[in-house]
Amino acid sequence: MNLSFSFNELLLFQIALFAIFSPFAVIGPFSVLTDGFSRAIRIRLAIRVSIYSTIILILLSWGGEVLLRVLGISVEALGAAGGLVLILSSLPMIMRGETQRKKVKPPEDVDASENGDDDEGWESMIVTPLVFPLTVGAGSISLVITQAGMVEGVGDRLAITGCLIIHCFIFLATYLFSVPLAARMGGKGSAVITRVGGIILLSLAFIIFTNGLKVLLPGLA
Repeated sequence: MNLSFSFNELLLFQIALFAIFSPFAVIGPFSVLTDGFSRAIRIRLAIRVSIYSTIILILLSWGGEVLLRVLGISVEALGAAGGLVLILSSLPMIMRGETQRKKVKPPEDVDASENGDDDEGWESMIVTPLVFPLTVGAGSISLVITQAGMVEGVGDRLAITGCLIIHCFIFLATYLFSVPLAARMGGKGSAVITRVGGIILLSLAFIIFTNGLKVLLPGLA
């Protein structure tokens, strides 16, 4: 099975997914959003959010290009737009060491101060805000669809799917250990790691953005 993607390109894609998700930036919000729930509920939330998020990204990697054709949007246009989204997403990570997802608040109908043994309310948090936008946001959606749009065969799509499955375990590990990690890292440690991820993400964003522009505006090439 021949692949048009090199190992380095797949590795860069995996690193970009990691940087966009920014585990060290989401452990705090996840801890706050699930505060008051029992450990068993937190584990169930972590598992469901990780699986749902991965399934959504895999579906986008296989069907996102078809959706774009239905909407009349070219892969190159999405690449330029997605690159711009990633650039804007990476700037707060570099400048302030944080992502916009830190602003996510619990739904009003979920009382974070409830007793940990009360199972009510936790399922309403799965789709939003835990899957959208905490785990899967505009940046990751743009990256996956753009990357899938550059493939040449089934082997490439399977390789992307493999990367996304690996990323599922990153989601899971992040959320399972969010509480102890948040306590140990503190704000400064999280900010440093987030800034490094932001630099990597910004570099990839410029590659995606310029590649899209080269096709849309060949005179700039």
